[in-house]
Amino acid sequence: MLSIGVPALAADGFVVVVNTSVPGANVKRADLAAVFLKKATRWGDGSPASPVDQSGTSPVRKAFSDAVLQMPVSAVLQYWQRLLLSPQNQIRIPIGKASDEEVLAYVAKTGGAVGYVAPRAALPAGVKAVSVLE
Repeated sequence: MLSIGVPALAADGFVVVVNTSVPGANVKRADLAAVFLKKATRWGDGSPASPVDQSGTSPVRKAFSDAVLQMPVSAVLQYWQRLLLSPQNQIRIPIGKASDEEVLAYVAKTGGAVGYVAPRAALPAGVKAVSVLE
């Protein structure tokens, strides 16, 4: 899923960040959406992917949801409600964090983690930005 390239910031009000254990510097939008909707649970190299969302009221989540998932946050929440009510469901929704700082702390300490933060967020050790490619 990830390929080698030059990391860059998203132009849509968010930056996608991954744990430094995740190889590469780019991710295709469709692959990233699949990880956040738990349609894919592993990165291209086979390692587990661990997505982390921001709160449903976060402007960063709105920007990410619109640009990457291509649906409003309310539709994403409805998607999870439908899945959680399904008796055969064995999928867990992505972990949610309340702020950029909490997302960055989770991504830094969790191998395979991926999240998104505001463009102005300072990235700590263990976290790198990746470009989202169409």
